Amino acid sequence: MFVEERHSRILEILRQDGKVSVDHLVLLFGVSAPTIRADLGALEQRRLLRRTHGGAIPSETTLYEPPFGEREQSQRDEKRRIAKAAAERVHDHETVLLDAGTTVLEMARFIRNRRGLTVVTNSIPAAYELSEASHNVVVIGGQFHPERRATLGPLATEFLRDMHVDRAFIGVNGVSEDSGWTVVDFDAVQVKRAMMARAREVVVMADHSKLGEATFASIGPLHAAHILITDTPIERASLRSALEKAGVQIIMSDDR
Repeated sequence: MFVEERHSRILEILRQDGKVSVDHLVLLFGVSAPTIRADLGALEQRRLLRRTHGGAIPSETTLYEPPFGEREQSQRDEKRRIAKAAAERVHDHETVLLDAGTTVLEMARFIRNRRGLTVVTNSIPAAYELSEASHNVVVIGGQFHPERRATLGPLATEFLRDMHVDRAFIGVNGVSEDSGWTVVDFDAVQVKRAMMARAREVVVMADHSKLGEATFASIGPLHAAHILITDTPIERASLRSALEKAGVQIIMSDDR
């Protein structure tokens, strides 16, 4: 088991049980107590938990993503404005990669009327939405995750290996000057990284609730993307400065 996978499992147990103990984790993973303490220490440094005597309890950092249907209703007006601004970057006859986030699904609805698009996506709802508009839709193979309504995992990452597209549109759970672009689910990290690496232009979409947040797993540093589309001005000066230094263009949907 990779270290990252062990960390992900520790946080899953923490989310479910509200606490973890070193003794239990030693038995679960078959590793030594010093190894588990090192794991907890590393996660504490990232503000993902708070160590206690003999174990750990949750911190304030986001470790949980609600079900797809619940996320689809959250910040819906903001997501639609962001999605509309993102859709304006898509031109006829382009090849685009669409991530599996709810904001990206809103965007798929805005590009239905483009002509001659080739859309590569791991989002089952987005694939269905665009197939009805007679676009050339390529669904990324991989393990299907019902809670995300998406394909993820090593097969999905391998599927993307030889692709080259005009633009990739990515959803994230956090945008931080220290941690870069982050998500709550380790399973999504490799696929999102592969998408970002295969595109001439990478567009990240994140509403104001994600700005300044650092969630569990980093997709990459800020300079891994070219554009951030959000719904309000970035009030946090350090984050705004870090994005500008990384060469990330900031587009606010409310300005459009």
